[in-house]
Amino acid sequence: MTIDLTRPASEVDVSPTSPYRPLLERLQGNILKPHGRNVERHVFLSFIGAPAKVRAWIRDKIAPRVLTAAKQYDDALKRRQDSSFDGGMVTLFFLSAAGYRYLGLNPAQFDSRAFRDGMKDQGNGLLDGLFSTGNKDPKPGRWEPGYRQTIHALVQLGDDEADETRLLNELSLLQTELGGIAEVLAIETGRALRRTVDKGKPTERVEPIEHFGYFDGISQPLFTAEDVDNYYTDKKGTKGGGHWDPSASLDLVLVDDPFSGEQEAYGSYLVYRKLHQNFGLWEQRVGGCAAATGHSPELTGAMAVGRFKDGTPVVDFDKPTANYKNDFVFKTLDPDGFKCPAHAHARKVNPRGTTPSTSDAAERRRRIARRGIPYGRPMPDICDAVQTDSDPAGERGLLFLCFQANVERQFEFIQRTWADNPNFPDNVFNLPFKDDTGDDPLIGQDANEKQRWPKKWGNSGAGRTKFNFEAAVTLKGGEYLFAPSLPFLKAL
Repeated sequence: MTIDLTRPASEVDVSPTSPYRPLLERLQGNILKPHGRNVERHVFLSFIGAPAKVRAWIRDKIAPRVLTAAKQYDDALKRRQDSSFDGGMVTLFFLSAAGYRYLGLNPAQFDSRAFRDGMKDQGNGLLDGLFSTGNKDPKPGRWEPGYRQTIHALVQLGDDEADETRLLNELSLLQTELGGIAEVLAIETGRALRRTVDKGKPTERVEPIEHFGYFDGISQPLFTAEDVDNYYTDKKGTKGGGHWDPSASLDLVLVDDPFSGEQEAYGSYLVYRKLHQNFGLWEQRVGGCAAATGHSPELTGAMAVGRFKDGTPVVDFDKPTANYKNDFVFKTLDPDGFKCPAHAHARKVNPRGTTPSTSDAAERRRRIARRGIPYGRPMPDICDAVQTDSDPAGERGLLFLCFQANVERQFEFIQRTWADNPNFPDNVFNLPFKDDTGDDPLIGQDANEKQRWPKKWGNSGAGRTKFNFEAAVTLKGGEYLFAPSLPFLKAL
């Protein structure tokens, strides 16, 4: 049976008897749903061995260890039935366009131009000057050394053991196997950060956060009936009568693996970016903007991010309420951005009905599936007990990973045309004598672009004031990669 990837998530059944089972058995894990491990190692490789030898290593050593989507869902069910169940190590494998070339495969078979060119290309389109959509990332020469070189592959390892023994043993084994196969360009260490809310109350929950202290991952596209049902069970939205539909069809992230002849052999494009977060600079920018606008630092940070630190959406509340609901659209609740400004990160990257001259359906096709994890030690009192670092400028940030069906249509469009574009959405045609929006104050890479901040939350009559809130997040390197199907990996 050929699966229709455009069918709604409500029809995607992950049970062992489902028609979707062959697809899940041939697909790598972590694409349709986060794998849930708390600690990761990301190993970037440059191949040095003969292509036939590299192919054999991938086929015989890597493919048998790769986590499939089917096993991931089966393990999740076992964990729900027995909280002590240990799903073991996670291994995932990705190739860049340069990696495919090294193996003797022509990446022209992939329909994503950005993937074929690679992240270092930073090419700009003919209309970039008119629409302010040029690549504003730091040039590759300023990236960390490992990312300046040609990346052929990424091996992602994940585990939950507190002492990391099993993870470190797996890393050591991998490095031993790589002799004569590949050089290690960089190894990144990611660790999930979490904070408990409403301790001791019936509403107590533990949520993932990022280094500035904001809950992360609240709004994600959901691809299966099970995940959509759990979303409404958690009361992030109102089923049947809500405003925001989190569901997505599989074709938002899955594409045919061009080098596998088997049916239901799909892969996904992965964007990887190492983003340094300067905590001290962020706090300085929040304080400066608060003083300039007259808002509290708490509300100012929420207007920059789109939510308060506890997940409360600023489009609904002007103070934190521990309500992390996701059931809202800006088009109806706040079309002019006097509650959640148009420049706010959550609104820039997911405008929810406020993209000019664009249908809701077309706008939703831009979404990405985020699978990032923080790196570095957090500041004290940011999250539940882990080792901390009191240096506000310390080495910490986010290892940003996201999956999609096309890099330029999804990630690059979000980063360039929305987040980094000071004209979006208020002055998208760059008209003279019309105020711009400003770039994204959280991840925008465009310096010297003032945002327009409401003088009073929810009061359009009070007007706006301008303040240049430059991002305290800097790209340190990355690459565009592809998650091959299991049939491809096993047939190399």
